[in-house]
Amino acid sequence: MSSASPGPLCPRCRRKLAAWKLDHCIYCGEKFPENLREGFAEPDSLKFVERPPVPSEAAKQLEMLKYVELGATAKSGSRKLGLFLVGLAFPVLLGLFYMLYRVLSRWLPTSAGFIVGAVGLVVLGAVGWAVARASG
Repeated sequence: MSSASPGPLCPRCRRKLAAWKLDHCIYCGEKFPENLREGFAEPDSLKFVERPPVPSEAAKQLEMLKYVELGATAKSGSRKLGLFLVGLAFPVLLGLFYMLYRVLSRWLPTSAGFIVGAVGLVVLGAVGWAVARASG
């Protein structure tokens, strides 16, 4: 058993100080009296690490890392493939709208054009929005 002094204890929870330079106990939050550390040497194993300040340029770079990936490149191949698929989908959608118009014109001859036009605007708007979101 060692005969060394255990060091100052928290007045509330009676634990050893874990962070020597803080003015409160990290376990219970009790604020220390001013003279608690008097007569005790600061133990090497319990020192609170003070890191050097980060230079402003490095801080800006660290902040940018939250938003920009390092080594990120634009994938132009996937963008070209997406535009090709949109271009391929346009004639397919026109064919589907024509078939929908033919079916609806038999059941609702007066409103078939309006229904197909509204559905077409919604679908083409959604495709256009997806293309705009992917390109920007």
